[in-house]
Amino acid sequence: MLTVLENDYLKVAIAKKGAELRNIIHKQEGFDYLWQGAEGYWSKQAPNLFPIVGRLNENKYLKAGKVYEMNQHGFARDLDFEVVDASNQTVTFSLQENTETLERYPYKFQLKITYQLEGNQLMVSYQVKNNSDEEMPYSLGGHPAFHLPINGEGTFEDYQLQLSPVPEKLDYFEMDPPPYLSGRKLPLDVLNEGAIPINRDLFGAGLVMDTQGFVKQATLTSAKSKHNISLEMGDFPYLCLWTEEGVEAPFVCVEPFHGVADEYGPVGALNDKRGINSLAVSESRTHQFAMKFT
Repeated sequence: MLTVLENDYLKVAIAKKGAELRNIIHKQEGFDYLWQGAEGYWSKQAPNLFPIVGRLNENKYLKAGKVYEMNQHGFARDLDFEVVDASNQTVTFSLQENTETLERYPYKFQLKITYQLEGNQLMVSYQVKNNSDEEMPYSLGGHPAFHLPINGEGTFEDYQLQLSPVPEKLDYFEMDPPPYLSGRKLPLDVLNEGAIPINRDLFGAGLVMDTQGFVKQATLTSAKSKHNISLEMGDFPYLCLWTEEGVEAPFVCVEPFHGVADEYGPVGALNDKRGINSLAVSESRTHQFAMKFT
C-alpha cells in the first residue's frame, strides 16, 4: 500500500517498506521524475540509508569486543515503517528497534521520516532519537534515483550537475578498492565553473564529494531540457553521484549523505568511522534536505 501526497504541481507516492519514495509525477505533463526500475537494471527508487552509509569492512564492525554484522547502507531500507501522521501534503513514517535490528545494531532508537509537499518542492526530514542507555553512533542518507534524460529530453550525456554557490575547488574520496575509501581525498578536476558533467565513467563506482557544508544546492540540468531537478543540501556534508556500472542505465542518483563507507582495512568500530554522527542518551536530532522539480 502506498501513501500519496498531491498538490497542483506534483503527485508523490511513498511505500511503507523503507519509507521509500516510489513516484514523483509532474502533474501537468504526466511523467515521473523518479526512476522506476527495469529488467536488467537496479530496481530501487529512493532507499533511505540508516544506520550506516556505504559498506563496512567485511560487512562487520566491533563494539565492546563483540563483532556485529550489517550489510551495505544498513537495514532501514528493507523494513516496514509505520505511518504515524498523514495529510494530503505531509506524511510521517516511524521505525523503532526490534529483535532483528538489535542483533545487528545493539541500540534502541526511533527513526522518523517526514515527506512534505510545498508547491514544486518535496522536503525530506529525518529525526533520529537515541532511546538507549548509552551513546548511539549512526549515519544516514538519501539515495533518490532520477530518470535521465528527464522526460526524454536530450540524452544522458547532455546533462550536468550545477553546484551553488560555485566552489573554487571540490574534493572527492578515492575509492580503492571500491566500494571502500582509500583514505585519500583528490581534487575533482572535471569541475568547471561549478558544473560536473554527467559521465558514466566518472561516477559508476560512486563519486562521493566532501562539500564541507559550502555547497547548498545541486541541480540536474541540460540546455536540451526545460525541466530540472534541484537538491537542497540542508546540513548534509557529503554528496554522492552514482549510476549502475556495466550497463547503459538511464538514471542517475544524487545522494545527500551524513556518513561514508569504511576506509579499506581491518574491521573497526562505528564510533571511529569518518563522518559518523553521535547522540547522547535521550537526545534526538533532525536532518533535512529538499528536492525542487521544474
